[in-house]
Amino acid sequence: MWSKAPPPNAAEGARIAAAKVGPCMACLALVTQQLLEPGLVVYGCDYNHAKSGNVRRGHAFGYALCTWHHRRHPLGGNSFATMRELYGPSLMDGSRVFHETYGTDDELIAQQTLVNELREAA
Repeated sequence: MWSKAPPPNAAEGARIAAAKVGPCMACLALVTQQLLEPGLVVYGCDYNHAKSGNVRRGHAFGYALCTWHHRRHPLGGNSFATMRELYGPSLMDGSRVFHETYGTDDELIAQQTLVNELREAA
């Protein structure tokens, strides 16, 4: 029998809400690798819950991904080819290539935590 995960607590809900306004952690990884211009970073994101053994690790273990990086939905009327050229692979292209390109789940979670802390401090 499947059991539904409990809803996020206040801190987890705040993390998810902050992540959803962006920026995309995969886009930021490309910026740090000098593969994407900072002005092309996507804001307004999905929240990707990291998994272990195909089970969600919990609401605190997630990070922002734009619809391209999360669900392979092209942005702004661009073609799949243009999106792949500009933004690289999507999580839907496979976990291995995604993490080789942008970092591990733990690295992306840590990056999300830092972005949230910097936003709160500003």
